[in-house]
Amino acid sequence: MRAHYQEGTENGRRAKEYMDKGQLVPNEIVVTMVKERLMRPDSQEKGWLLDGYPRSLSQAVALKEFQPDLFILLEVPEEILVERVVGRRLDPVTGRIYHLKYSPPETDEIAARLTQRFDDTEEKAC
Repeated sequence: MRAHYQEGTENGRRAKEYMDKGQLVPNEIVVTMVKERLMRPDSQEKGWLLDGYPRSLSQAVALKEFQPDLFILLEVPEEILVERVVGRRLDPVTGRIYHLKYSPPETDEIAARLTQRFDDTEEKAC
């Protein structure tokens, strides 16, 4: 999504508006961006890897048309998943994702502007 925003695409701009508010980007925008990326020549020639996608049934259905050769599912204990979600933060200026423990911001200035998505709470994660 960051690449779309940095490239100045309409969907990138729309996605950033949601991310800046700490909201999930609607599936229709996400699916369109992923499809556009997977149709680029480098993806067609060299292949592709998606991390953290699909996140919903509608995203998985949309991905079927690209017929992935391989699918890897990583199973992680729930307490680790909750820790990762609760510590996740978004820099609304750059769109970069940080984690308070595993990938903290480089400066106090960045740390001061980080936001947490509304659903990155222990209550929502469980």
